[in-house]
Amino acid sequence: MIDVNTVAICMATYNGEAYVSQQIDSILKQTYENWVLFIRDDHSMDKTPEILRQYAAQWQDKIILIEDTSLDGGSAKQNFASILSWVKGNYDFSYFMFADQDDVWMNDKIEKTLQVMRKAETEYHGPVLVHTDLSVVDRDLNVLGESFFKYRSLDPEIKDLRHLLIQNNITGCTMLWNRALNDRIDLGNDAIAMHDWWIALTACVFGRIICLKMPTVLYRQHGSNVVGATKVGSLSFIKMRLSNLPHVRRTFKMAVEQAREFAVYYKDQLRREQSEILHSFSALYEHNKLKRLTTVCRGSFLKQGWIQIIGELLFI
Repeated sequence: MIDVNTVAICMATYNGEAYVSQQIDSILKQTYENWVLFIRDDHSMDKTPEILRQYAAQWQDKIILIEDTSLDGGSAKQNFASILSWVKGNYDFSYFMFADQDDVWMNDKIEKTLQVMRKAETEYHGPVLVHTDLSVVDRDLNVLGESFFKYRSLDPEIKDLRHLLIQNNITGCTMLWNRALNDRIDLGNDAIAMHDWWIALTACVFGRIICLKMPTVLYRQHGSNVVGATKVGSLSFIKMRLSNLPHVRRTFKMAVEQAREFAVYYKDQLRREQSEILHSFSALYEHNKLKRLTTVCRGSFLKQGWIQIIGELLFI
């Protein structure tokens, strides 16, 4: 029987043989030890499954491989959704976290984040999401940016619905959330842009978001990241955005579709103001360019950082 106060860590893997051992080792070295790591591999074609089986055999009480063939995969979003759904259906936990296969956790990541969570829960009895900063590193763990927030020109104190609808500033691999929030989460909708973004919106609407402004993760950039971190304001960032305008526009439309589905899914649970905000944003592409510009400016549906805002106004 697993203690309900244990933290459930959900890790999705795919062709991660180069780095997954370092990540698992960093979790095994955590100063807080009351956790269970659930790993689902999404049909890797390298040695990742073999590596995972070796760890699971050695750490049978700490590492559980999910090998249910009925679960969906095909993307990081779908893999994480399947893991969280499976854990929720088979176990009872108080706290939940995501882990990417290629990062390295700082030894006190769980301990520090959980301290913030438990303090919050003494003051508020409801859904709580705690997230942290990251240190951006290269493939060899050399530091590229001490703070992901600064690297990406993000202000974690901006956590209102209007801003979160257009830009998520909460990184999934830093998150810790409680059961009250987990009970409201359903990641099974195809319109979800990213799993962590949907969870952030849910926490914003129904609970509280708290940021621990210290790095707890070495966020490895190696050229094959599913979601990477290019420094905002750099020439490479501007060139990347300008060279891939269809992707930029597609991302905006994904945000709008996600908002529309969020409003439908939680229709009977939203406050009037929240419903109005979601309706205004989700109707964005029903209007011409001028009306879209007016809506995002008047409604404060704006990204963070002047370069990001300029890009939004040009290409939305």
